[in-house]
Amino acid sequence: MTSQHNPFDLDRIKSESPVNDLYYFSSCASTNTEALNWARGHDCDNSKSLPALFITPSQTAGRGRGSHSWYSNDGALTFSLLTYVSRQNAVALAARVGLAICDAVDRVITPHSSLACQLKWPNDVFVDGKKLGGILIESPESRVFVIGIGLNVNNSTASLPEMVSNESISIIDTIGSPADINGLLVNIIQLVHEKTTMDGSNPIDISAAWQQRCMFYSTTVCLDSGSGLVTGLCHGIDSNGAILIGVNDGIVPFVNGTIRPV
Repeated sequence: MTSQHNPFDLDRIKSESPVNDLYYFSSCASTNTEALNWARGHDCDNSKSLPALFITPSQTAGRGRGSHSWYSNDGALTFSLLTYVSRQNAVALAARVGLAICDAVDRVITPHSSLACQLKWPNDVFVDGKKLGGILIESPESRVFVIGIGLNVNNSTASLPEMVSNESISIIDTIGSPADINGLLVNIIQLVHEKTTMDGSNPIDISAAWQQRCMFYSTTVCLDSGSGLVTGLCHGIDSNGAILIGVNDGIVPFVNGTIRPV
């Protein structure tokens, strides 16, 4: 059941998704922090709780990649999934999760709009050139990952601070009415689980799938690797999730940094 302060139908989420345990917080600093703390206090290798979902309608100190923070307000979807991921599926994990999010979001917005989700390397989700959400993946131990996801769903960007709203978008602003946040969450969890538990019998071509979603594909970009700037044509990602930049006469993979169009 949902309420004015809790938009999540916890029974539905647990019954319709592959999560084994669900931890709901009316408010918390960061669902990733809650998941990491839980993992450090339990024997994850022998736990029957995984996959476990950590969710809140009010995240007060969300963390992004590096030193970035994640601003969220009422109507946003902020959660973390604590789960096992095999060595095979841990390769390009952020890309797998990004593809899952895009597939789930498109199911919501395409009946109402011609827009579609795109991905900005390494971990951002965009619609119509504006940021819809992001991914933060952390690993407390081998084979165990915390997959943190934040999305603007039923929180209109008009209510965000101006410096954030100018570069952000939400699903409610895209489709013109509130989205089924529980259905979206269930779909994301199902698709993330599907893309991170493959046994190799039916593999997906991560590079090709990501290329279809890459917002800067065949665009000249500037990569800030932290140790210098590299400018060149974006060729998507390789099978390991590294961004491919055309430099001089070759295509070079980079595993760290941020990109922007030139």
